Amino acid sequence: MCFRPSSPALAARVTGVGSGARVSIPDAARLVDTVLARSTGKDSFLHGEGHWRRVAAAGLALLPETPDADPALVFLFALFHDSMRFNDGHDPQHGPRGAALARELRGEAFDLGDAEMDLLGFACEEHTNGGVGRDPTLGLCWDADRLNLWRVGIRPDPRLLSTGAARNGGRIAWARDLQREHVAWEELHRGFGFR
Repeated sequence: MCFRPSSPALAARVTGVGSGARVSIPDAARLVDTVLARSTGKDSFLHGEGHWRRVAAAGLALLPETPDADPALVFLFALFHDSMRFNDGHDPQHGPRGAALARELRGEAFDLGDAEMDLLGFACEEHTNGGVGRDPTLGLCWDADRLNLWRVGIRPDPRLLSTGAARNGGRIAWARDLQREHVAWEELHRGFGFR
């Protein structure tokens, strides 16, 4: 499975994460380590670090077909959305806690503009509420998470997916196979174009 940018156009969009861009992630490995150190749910089989990596991998796979989505925000969503779960059961405030952690770490391990922070916060806060996102970045974030419902034995429902790329039956089947893959952060960093 390849998670690298698959086209020069995607590679050009991904390079927007450097200094001076609306989203800056100067050291993705340090950012991941910082979130792992603060996370309350990183060890969960269902919602922990392995799930975050597969959400990032699914997002990366959807990016070529969702040209208006922001790759760096997709990566940040994958990292933060379930980072502050207290348990694998009913925990309706885990998304808002993940958004709060992102806001707290903004300006330290990564930086982004106010509009981008608002979008990331909303994506984390609302990701479990079943909505469909009209914004390409928001939709792709939620789709990347929902494609990973296979891990709990649920086939993703195309009616609850936001992007045409995710609603594709082949992509839904691909996501089932993704659950058996170990995706390394380093591979994702390269795929998203981070240092």
